[in-house]
Amino acid sequence: MRWLITMFWSLACVGVGVALATVEVSGRTPLQHAERAWRTDGAKRLDAAKGTADDLVADVKKKVSGAVKDAKDRPLDKHSADERSALDQLIADRQREGK
Repeated sequence: MRWLITMFWSLACVGVGVALATVEVSGRTPLQHAERAWRTDGAKRLDAAKGTADDLVADVKKKVSGAVKDAKDRPLDKHSADERSALDQLIADRQREGK
């Protein structure tokens, strides 16, 4: 049964592809209409999207490099000695309980 379904969809896709390449609409095939639209407007949109993407990547790189630099400058441990001992006690209690 799966074989029959696969064959049906494959033939349907091939049929649609043949129709797009051969049936004329307003003197041109749908494929020719798409190519013409791409040449007139698609390249401009693609260049605009590439420029936007390049700007976004540059912004992200700047933010990430700043965050990494700030993390290296800041101390990693901000707990006082009392807080550290309380945390150690909590960890020890949980390890004894088996959690």
